[in-house]
Amino acid sequence: MNLKPLLKPFLLFTCLLALLTVGAVYVATHSGLYMLVLVGCGVTLVALGSGAAGQTNSGIRAEETEMMADGGGFWPDAITAGSLRLSLLFYGLGVVLWSVVVLAALGDTLV
Repeated sequence: MNLKPLLKPFLLFTCLLALLTVGAVYVATHSGLYMLVLVGCGVTLVALGSGAAGQTNSGIRAEETEMMADGGGFWPDAITAGSLRLSLLFYGLGVVLWSVVVLAALGDTLV
């Protein structure tokens, strides 16, 4: 499995944009409550980015399931390097990660 196409969205959304978001909220508010709200928003974005609504495969026979499993890979076809779901997933992970880092490292300075 080639993970190289996921590197650019990971660096952009998780490392840069999420860090800028959390940093801007920290500088603007110095509030622990807003950091907790950001964690909740990040979890929601991760759920929106990784969840998929639709029919389940409960009615498929075992032979068909094996054929589907061979070509599926780790990432479904709906998640590609430029998709909204992937952007939401990486951005949400970054917001959660950086909010927890701010809470852990600067928790005593938050109001």
